[in-house]
Amino acid sequence: MRIDFSRGLQQTKKFAARRPRALALTFAAALTPLLVGCLSEPIARNGAAPVAAPVAAAQLEVTPSSISFAAAVVGVQNSQTLKLSNTGGTALTVTGIIATGAGLSINGLLNPGTNATFGVQLTPKVSGDFSGSVAILSKSSALDTTLPVTGEVASAKLAISVGPSSLNFGTIGAGTSKAQSVTLTNTGNTEVTVSSISLSGKGFSMTGSSVPIKLASAQDATVEVQFSPAETGTSSGTLTVDSNASDPSVVVKLSGAETEENAEQHYVGLTWDASKSAGITGYNVYRGGAEKGPFSRLNALLIGGFNFKDDSVSGGATYYYVTTAVNSEGEESQYSNWAKAIVP
Repeated sequence: MRIDFSRGLQQTKKFAARRPRALALTFAAALTPLLVGCLSEPIARNGAAPVAAPVAAAQLEVTPSSISFAAAVVGVQNSQTLKLSNTGGTALTVTGIIATGAGLSINGLLNPGTNATFGVQLTPKVSGDFSGSVAILSKSSALDTTLPVTGEVASAKLAISVGPSSLNFGTIGAGTSKAQSVTLTNTGNTEVTVSSISLSGKGFSMTGSSVPIKLASAQDATVEVQFSPAETGTSSGTLTVDSNASDPSVVVKLSGAETEENAEQHYVGLTWDASKSAGITGYNVYRGGAEKGPFSRLNALLIGGFNFKDDSVSGGATYYYVTTAVNSEGEESQYSNWAKAIVP
């Protein structure tokens, strides 16, 4: 028996009395399927298109929100970092970054659609309070941002300290030598260049940093002066430091004497307590001519013990001593309390 569903149910009656045959079913009409499972997205009612989830608009984030140069110096470049980020869900194109203010500039390049870091640089022209701004522009004016830039600008001060102001090597035996240090310190607020260091006087020689020496603010350099007398009697000389500081030429006086090897000499014996800090590997001893220095280091190598003999002193002079502790990382402590020695 064959039943064709394409002609409807009436066909069934015409063939009901015939002898049964093999049953074959042909589905010509479309059937509505039954769906079982999970949908990847919701289906809208009445055949409407699926509703898409909302996308967050572009959002420009600028870090920091303001910039301050608190300790700027006329003619010295200062730099801070400015970061731009898009925290939204759509693309954002920054079209320009504009710095406004004398000496204010931007260092960096932004590729459209990316995050970026910029250097905001200030090289002040005059001293006093600074006021400027940095504007970030985009294709959407609603996202444009302006950051205030402020600063306190000091006049440039080129100054150098050379200490101690004199070196007295005392009286030493024939065929021996003594060394002492002179420290050059930039005490201004901008870079100082030492152009030359010259030495005069019999028996005096010098080692240390070669010129020119560029010293940033608070930076120092050390020059070692050695006295090796060639004849009996007193010797004198000078160490002259030339730079572009306000005091362009600073002179350190040098003196010393030679005597017989076994002749009596003056000396100062120093002792101190061990540091309580962990990892201490040695100590340094410094000497100066005043309570507040400047001080120059006396020992060439770290002192492993807790005593030191300074035999480069002169009779009738007054000296001040301080010590420092140095750990295994090479870090040096602050000066200790000073000790005063009067040589008879």
